Amino acid sequence: MAARRPDPPPVLPWRGTTARHRSGWPEGYWRTAVWRGLRLRCPVCGKGRLFKTYFAMNDRCPCCGVGFAREHGQWVGSLDINTFVVAFILMIGAGFSPLWPLRVSLAVWCGAAVLVPLVTFRFSRGLWTAIVHLSGGVY
Repeated sequence: MAARRPDPPPVLPWRGTTARHRSGWPEGYWRTAVWRGLRLRCPVCGKGRLFKTYFAMNDRCPCCGVGFAREHGQWVGSLDINTFVVAFILMIGAGFSPLWPLRVSLAVWCGAAVLVPLVTFRFSRGLWTAIVHLSGGVY
């Protein structure tokens, strides 16, 4: 009787394709997941909403039941995305803005520095949820 070879370790979805196993996600799935995240929908099913209020996320998807938060500090990545996007928008805006008097300029850019992060917060959180899902952290 031949010795039985041990089963290979489970295929993780973020591992690439090799001669012995195929990748876990269908081709182009990352676009679907990212689009769902930017639409503030569950990256797994695409039907459930990510947020119950403007700032509070659902703990689980109301449709498929997948849990969004996995560990403490998981959302630091969404803060990084939001900070980068806001800084980019404000730098482009300041670079191409007309020459206003100092008071007007301070009012516009200080107001934008407060309002733009509030507007982009949900979308950066949705994008980060999709990224976490694609890396195997949302299940």
